Amino acid sequence: MTRRGSPGLAALLAAAGCGNVQGLGGPPTPLVTFNVEATGELSSLRPPGITDESLQVALVWGAQWQPEPFCFLDPTSPDLVLPTDTDPEASAPAAVMAAGCRDVFGFVPARADVSVPVTINGGAVALSLDNLPATDLLVGDVSLVAYASLVFYDDQNRNGTLDLSTAHPTKFGGRDNGDQQDTPDSPDVIYGASFLTMTEPDTRVAYLEGTFDPTAAFYPRADCPMAKWPPAGFSLLGTGGFDEKTALPEAEAGMLPPETDPSLCAMAMPVATVVPAVVTVAARAPAEVAEVSCLEQTLDGSTRYREPPADPIDFTGRLYTCAPLPSLGGASQPNLIQLVVTGLPTDHCRGLTHYTLRGCREDVACAVPDWDLTANPPAWWPCQPPS
Repeated sequence: MTRRGSPGLAALLAAAGCGNVQGLGGPPTPLVTFNVEATGELSSLRPPGITDESLQVALVWGAQWQPEPFCFLDPTSPDLVLPTDTDPEASAPAAVMAAGCRDVFGFVPARADVSVPVTINGGAVALSLDNLPATDLLVGDVSLVAYASLVFYDDQNRNGTLDLSTAHPTKFGGRDNGDQQDTPDSPDVIYGASFLTMTEPDTRVAYLEGTFDPTAAFYPRADCPMAKWPPAGFSLLGTGGFDEKTALPEAEAGMLPPETDPSLCAMAMPVATVVPAVVTVAARAPAEVAEVSCLEQTLDGSTRYREPPADPIDFTGRLYTCAPLPSLGGASQPNLIQLVVTGLPTDHCRGLTHYTLRGCREDVACAVPDWDLTANPPAWWPCQPPS
């Protein structure tokens, strides 16, 4: 099963994985080997309490992801701003977006693969893959492509792999209250990534089956000579990034924004099974790069609206706003207001929880709702429909 690329914003935003034949003795021959080095200094970047480290580099395959509508709308849009304030304690939508939305052009992990130990400023280490990316990581129809980022991290729990995290939703009511899956954050500390966001220069691992389709909406690039020609098999691709200020208008017009620095476009292919180029991952503050290890519970841009719980939500440390439901060409809900709540500043991953007084688990605009509290909202409910 493959995933199809989708138009519009998704343009900016798996062949089966077969194991290596083991033979009759000795270690398997890697399918490909990449050379990676970590550079910089960590003394000023370590979170408080970190006194012992196990530095690693992991290959992390990316997901095809679309951001939810709340996160890419103009915060001054009528789709987000109510005609009058409904709650003096509520924050502006822009503040909630800044605190709860991830980078809409950022790399989103799907699965962490092999990790190898690395010493900062200690030269390149060899990271070898023994397996092809699994089917669910490949995107396309005739041509199938997968991209990965090389992530520099501290393996704090010493399990030899990069553990990924998810955002923490606030509680919700109804029978959905059992599917929150609020798992603890990973203890691993992220220090850098070769591919963090499309608005910065990146170096990505690529794997292609078939002939590349440049219209595929999967971390696309523009203005690179090899943008239309990554080779079949494994390769290493570099790109110059694009300007975030112009990216959304370009995407909405069905175009890709130009590369900020096309001179950074590059491609390296394996010689035998080793890619000779060295990928340098510079150390950065963990708060700047943590999202490269944050999973998304939905990848198609859909928003799961929740039933408000009967008991009050603890807003301590959180921001919230009351906003109309974005129509985005769909059925409008002029009298239905959503309450959008951020996570905590201490959460590893950003995230939002959306509540409505009426709706269904699969479609907030359903004709026969799973819940309807419009006539009797919970006593703590802060949002009122516009008059």
